[in-house]
Amino acid sequence: MLLVDKIDELIISALSQNSKQGTFEIWDFLKGFNYNLTEEEIESRISKLEEDGVINGYTITVNTKKIPRKVIRVDLVTFRTSQALPKRLEGLKKYLKDAPFVMFSGKTRGGYDWITIKSFLSNEMADEENDIYRNLFGDIIQTYEVYDFIPQTEASIYALTYTEEEYKRFLKEWVPPFLGS
Repeated sequence: MLLVDKIDELIISALSQNSKQGTFEIWDFLKGFNYNLTEEEIESRISKLEEDGVINGYTITVNTKKIPRKVIRVDLVTFRTSQALPKRLEGLKKYLKDAPFVMFSGKTRGGYDWITIKSFLSNEMADEENDIYRNLFGDIIQTYEVYDFIPQTEASIYALTYTEEEYKRFLKEWVPPFLGS
């Protein structure tokens, strides 16, 4: 069984913020959480995380202020109950998995059954895909709401990899003392 400890989680978190940083920068990051590993130990842990498939690859982040603005759409869907729904959902999942414009997509618990976040090069492309989507999957859709989304922060994979220690450190800096735990 694969075991990822708190140090591994912090290494993953550090790499998600900047995958090009060297072991010295990761060492310095870990030291801020009172972990003192050698650079060789850090390299060994990274290699093990890669071998175990925890780290599948390295990617870039893009400063979206330096490239043309994308149209980001959020789709909120509830489904009609039918015997065909499970099979049709498989087609929907494949469509959303294969689509180059889908940022996130998934099942929800709450008022909607499915939420998808999409990024398009233009409003025309977004509207065209919206029409195609409703034609392809209209038989299983009960309600379909679409919103344009204007991000106020950059998208961050780091939000998926931060640790409990980082969470607590952040709140400690922002929560007034009378609200602290």
